[in-house]
Amino acid sequence: MEINIYAGQRVLYKHGGQWHVGELTNLMPPALTSKGLFLFVIPKEYIGYEGDKVPYLHDVEINELFLDATPTEDYWRDYNDIFMTKEDYINMIENDEDFVKSAEQAYVSDGEYYYYKVNKFTRSWLEKQPFDYIVRLN
Repeated sequence: MEINIYAGQRVLYKHGGQWHVGELTNLMPPALTSKGLFLFVIPKEYIGYEGDKVPYLHDVEINELFLDATPTEDYWRDYNDIFMTKEDYINMIENDEDFVKSAEQAYVSDGEYYYYKVNKFTRSWLEKQPFDYIVRLN
C-alpha cells in the first residue's frame, strides 16, 4: 500500500469531533510523540496565506487525517446529475424511482474537492455530513 503525504495536500482533519478541511503544511515540522505522529494543518479559511500570515495551525495526529481528497472538475457544475447540492441529492434519492443504491458512486464534496464515499442513502446520514455538495461518478 502506497501512502502519499506532502506539503500543500488537501486533507480532512478531526478537530472537536468534527471533520474540517485543511491543507498539510511544512511551516512546522512533523512531531513524533508518545501519543503518535502529528502533522500540521492550515485550516481552510487560511489556505493560500503567506506562511508568516497564517494565524494558527492545527496539530493533527496522523490517524485523524483523511488523505484521499480529489479535485472536482469545473465543468461538472454544468451537469446537475454529476454535481449537486446535498439537499438536491436527498430529494433525488427520496423521489427517483430509478435510483439504485448498489450502483451509486457518490462522494461528499466542499465544492472544490470530493472526499469520502456516500455509504448511507438516508436523509439523516447525509444531513450530518459537514459538506454542502455531492459528486456522482456513475
